Amino acid sequence: MTNRSDERRDRSEQRGSGRTLQRRALHALRKLTSTKGGLETGLRSARNAARYMAGRPVVRRDVFARKGGRGKRLGVFGLGGCDVRTIVGAGPILSRRHEGPLCIGSFGFAPESRSDLIVQTLDPPDPDVTADVSKELGLSGHYFAPVLFEESFTVPDQIGLGRWPKDVVVLSISSDVGRTVYRHKEHGFLVDPGGWWLAADMTDVLGDLSAVKWFAANFSKTPRISVDDSVANFERIIEEVRKRTGAYVVVMNVLTVDPGSTALDYKHANSPNRLRRREFKEAFSYLGQKMDFPVLDVDRLTKQLGISGQADFVHYTAPQKRLISQEFAGVLSDAGVVEASKEQRLVRTR
Repeated sequence: MTNRSDERRDRSEQRGSGRTLQRRALHALRKLTSTKGGLETGLRSARNAARYMAGRPVVRRDVFARKGGRGKRLGVFGLGGCDVRTIVGAGPILSRRHEGPLCIGSFGFAPESRSDLIVQTLDPPDPDVTADVSKELGLSGHYFAPVLFEESFTVPDQIGLGRWPKDVVVLSISSDVGRTVYRHKEHGFLVDPGGWWLAADMTDVLGDLSAVKWFAANFSKTPRISVDDSVANFERIIEEVRKRTGAYVVVMNVLTVDPGSTALDYKHANSPNRLRRREFKEAFSYLGQKMDFPVLDVDRLTKQLGISGQADFVHYTAPQKRLISQEFAGVLSDAGVVEASKEQRLVRTR
C-alpha cells in the first residue's frame, strides 16, 4: 500500500514539475519576444491541441473546449464584446451535463456586433471598396463577412480542435445600446472604428493627424440606433440564424442601473441613458416572447449581487460572472440542449 502511495505521489510531483517548467518556458519566451504573438501563439496552440486530444479541457478567456465522450458534438457560438465572454464560464457546468465533445466560444468584439453592422454582412460591400478602409482602421479580415450566419465555426489561433456546429448562438444588445457607428460618405457602408487610434503611440497620433483627417473626410457620424430599428434588425438576424444554422438563439440584455423601478412611462425621467436602457430591456423582453427565444437577464443577475464593484456596464465582477454562467447553463438545460441538473430534474418531477 505504501509503495503505491509513493508511486502516485511521485507521478503527481512529476506532473507538477512539468507544468512548472512549461510556465517558466512560456514566461521566458514572452520576456524575449515582448509579445504574445508569433512563436508563443504557436506553442500555446500546440499545447492546447495536446491537452484536448488527451481529454483535458482547453480553457481560455474566450473559449472552453473539451473532447468528451461519444455523445453529440455541441458547439456554442457567441458574438459580441466582453459581456458575451461570460458564457465561456459555463463550460465546466455544461461539460458535466453533456457527455460528448463541447466547445463554447466568444468571437468578435463590441465594434463588430451592433445589429446594423451584422445585418450589413448579409449583403456586404464590395471588397475592393472596403480594402483600403480595413487597412487604415485595422479592421479584422472578417469584419464585413457573414460569419454569424455560417453553419459552423472554428477557434482562431488553435489547431486540433476542428470545426464545430452552431447548436447555440448567443447575441447581446449592449452594442446597440451604447455604441456609435459611422457611414462612408461615398459608398454608404457602416463601420465602428472602436479604439483603433488607442493602439498607436499617442505622440505619433498627435504629431501626425493625417489618419484623423482621412477619417473625417470619408465618414460621417450616424445617430444612435433607435429601439425600433434595433428590434427590426434583431428580428431579421434571428430569422436568418435559425434558417441558415438551425441554432437555438439566446440574447443577453443590459444593465439598466435603475434598481427597484417598475415604471414603464419615462416621459418625466431626467436620465436619457437610463431611459434608453430600460426601453431596450422592455422591448427585447417582448421580442423574446414574440419570437420564442430566451433573454439572459443580465440586468437582474448583476443587481442580485450588487453593482458597486463593476467597472462599467459590460465588465462584471467574478461573482457576477459565475452567476451569469450558471444562469446560461440553466437556460440551455431548460431548452433541452443539455441535460438538466439534479435540482432541475427534482423540480420537474414534483
